[in-house]
Amino acid sequence: MIRSHTQQQEGSNARTIRRLGAALGVLTLVGLMAGATFAFAGSQGDQGMSAYALVDPNGGSPRLIAGHTNGFVSVSSPFAGDYCLTPAPGVDVIHTAAVASEEAFYSFDAGFPTVRYDPTHQNCSVSQLEVKTFVDHQTISLSNQIAFTVLVP
Repeated sequence: MIRSHTQQQEGSNARTIRRLGAALGVLTLVGLMAGATFAFAGSQGDQGMSAYALVDPNGGSPRLIAGHTNGFVSVSSPFAGDYCLTPAPGVDVIHTAAVASEEAFYSFDAGFPTVRYDPTHQNCSVSQLEVKTFVDHQTISLSNQIAFTVLVP
């Protein structure tokens, strides 16, 4: 059977398309495998799930704002400006680098929060995250007037 030049070209194009499709499929599979490897590998510090909280100082009786909190179950304040956040099971606050930021609506003063990793655990238990809040009115001092958000990656 003799094929015309057009039929031969169409057959060649079909083979090329099949080869490109197969190559694309292999590349996609390799990409998915590499992505899964990175996603599940984690780092030594990646011990648990992430968490976040909004803490209202609430006149010295701090509370978590439920609509803006996930992964923390309670907050306490051993003294003004010092907060101990208790994480939910599965949240690692020890091997991570948490960050805190002032929240304006629930704050009664302008200030700044800091996350504290105290190796002696004088104020909070070893399993809690400690956050201190400060104001600067000519001198820097602890304050229970500063609301804050905290994020544990």
